[in-house]
Amino acid sequence: MTSITPIVGWLLDRVVEIDSYCPGFAGHLLRASRERRHVVAAYLAVDAPHLAFESVATLGAFITTARHDDIQRAAFEHVPEGYRGAISRGGAQIYPRSHYRYLFRLMSGSSRPATKRVIPMLSRVNPTRLRVARVLSEELQIAPVVMALKSVEAARDLNALVELLTEAGADRSAMIEALESLGDMGDVRKFAQRWAFRVRLPHHPVPATDGYQPIDDAAQLRSTALQYRNCMRNYVGNALEGRSAFAVVAGETAEAIVHIVRENGVWLLDAFYSRDNISPNRALVDHWTAYLGSHGILARDDRRRSVRRWASLRRLAGHFDYEEGYGA
Repeated sequence: MTSITPIVGWLLDRVVEIDSYCPGFAGHLLRASRERRHVVAAYLAVDAPHLAFESVATLGAFITTARHDDIQRAAFEHVPEGYRGAISRGGAQIYPRSHYRYLFRLMSGSSRPATKRVIPMLSRVNPTRLRVARVLSEELQIAPVVMALKSVEAARDLNALVELLTEAGADRSAMIEALESLGDMGDVRKFAQRWAFRVRLPHHPVPATDGYQPIDDAAQLRSTALQYRNCMRNYVGNALEGRSAFAVVAGETAEAIVHIVRENGVWLLDAFYSRDNISPNRALVDHWTAYLGSHGILARDDRRRSVRRWASLRRLAGHFDYEEGYGA
């Protein structure tokens, strides 16, 4: 026997009311398909339907016998193309009355053409999907993107990240093309991680010299992190904000990574790291500490937190913020 999905919320109240005047109505709707439930809910969500009935009993009799299209035409004088298909992909549960009314206005109007175009391509149309689509910029209102993002906050972050990456030199059209193959939030995370390493970093605050090689693009940051077997690549958001900068320093027999940080408008020396984060040779550290000092890079001061410009990247990609931790 096919399981019956319970009716809850506002629709349950209406079903109980109508069943008291039209016995059997509740049983009809309990056994109805998901599509029919949404079709009925769309009619009952309208405050002033196009076709009203003289009694609740007559309304109940009509709903239990009418075709889906007839119920839709009774609700709205003109049913927008694709409206019935959109509500039929709503899932097992019924949504708030406002969902059906908003979807009707959206599909019958012209104020949001990109959202209107993407709705027929969504495999699930529910309030979350509509909120996500509404927040996304027009060019990001792509069905795989709308389906992959699980919250309005993630949609806002993706908007911001695409703008930031474009500003930092990423190929915008290639990014949009890549987004068309998203499957879930895991793919969103991979997108953020992958594209963050395709841009140049801000200007390094210390000039290069023999033995001092600034890391000036994100791809180099990643490859150097792999070479040194450390977590430096997780600082890419901080580096893009101009709060972290890295360089490879070398001596006669050893080399290391130096990390400098910008706090309260001042660049400060954070630390030196050899492979696997082992403390480097003391003479190497002393030499390059003196070099950094000659360019005004001294030991770190007290830190002050503030709003971070590339926070969207860290939240979506899981990169590290040295002041606040992962995703900060």
